[in-house]
Amino acid sequence: MNLLEFFFIVSGMIILVIAIDIARKQKFNALHFLVFIGIGWWLLAFTFFPEILDIIWNVFWVARWADVLVYTSIIFLLYFVLLLLTKHVDTREDMTELIREMAIDNSLKREINWKEVFIIPAYNEWKVVYETVKNILDKWYKNIIVINDWSRDKSKYYLEKLWDKIVLLNHYKNRWQWASLETWFEYIRRYWNVDYVITFDADGQHSLDDLKEFEKILKNHHSIDVLLWSRFLWKKHVWVPFMRKLILKLWILFTFFVSSINLTDTHNWYRVIRSKTLKKLKLTHDGMSHASEILDIISNKKITYKEVPVNIKYTEYSLKKWQSSGNAIKIALRIIWGKFFR
Repeated sequence: MNLLEFFFIVSGMIILVIAIDIARKQKFNALHFLVFIGIGWWLLAFTFFPEILDIIWNVFWVARWADVLVYTSIIFLLYFVLLLLTKHVDTREDMTELIREMAIDNSLKREINWKEVFIIPAYNEWKVVYETVKNILDKWYKNIIVINDWSRDKSKYYLEKLWDKIVLLNHYKNRWQWASLETWFEYIRRYWNVDYVITFDADGQHSLDDLKEFEKILKNHHSIDVLLWSRFLWKKHVWVPFMRKLILKLWILFTFFVSSINLTDTHNWYRVIRSKTLKKLKLTHDGMSHASEILDIISNKKITYKEVPVNIKYTEYSLKKWQSSGNAIKIALRIIWGKFFR
């Protein structure tokens, strides 16, 4: 017996023991168990019966028997990479769920029956968030939930000045906008009885004047559950930087092919959602892919929607907050992973 054969025998025995231990502890996943059993028996089989490799060699037309090991190893490595990635994503989502529960438990809980509620994410927005909330209050809208997503600047300080006028929830670690949305949604599901929710950016780029249009639509069309605002439905030209507009147009095509929903604007955070629909909108995508996840849920669950033109006030501050073009690729890969591989 040479050193390589000894290595394969020991490896095969270890993998078989791991497979049996997984089954014994009742942490049973049929696919994982079969993979471990398969690898273990494969290593032992070709160590003691090397002629098996000659048979496989002829079947798959490989040049050398060692190539069989290389190709098989690559397949198993890809499998384990996907397995580890799944575990990593699950761990991040579990951490987010814990942070969400801490934010809700440590917040001011009060039951309110009202028509609408604004939900605003805030991450390092101290320069604008106070003024944004004040503008909403000045328009006589009273229900406002703000998620301070572990801001490291003065955002919490300015928001706490409004403690008697808003509900402030604090994430104890930055979990991005998707987690803020789901935290709001869960808070409203538990404590508030409202007709609809309005997702609103903290940077002041959304216009409150557009709310008149959505109120009219919801009042006259009771079958519509979600209003999706679009920058590209106006007859007049809406200024958007060329590269940004190109990415948005490509994202429209991506969303159509992945989620089978045809829109003119896919990543506009300004939305209005009837509260009854929140039960269907359970967000799980970690990171910044939640906008596409919402559209995917709308498409899959046949939630009725309507696009409505909206005015966006671009400022030097809001333009700096835009995500980089390269991040769009990461988001696309995250969406594909969540939709097809989980």
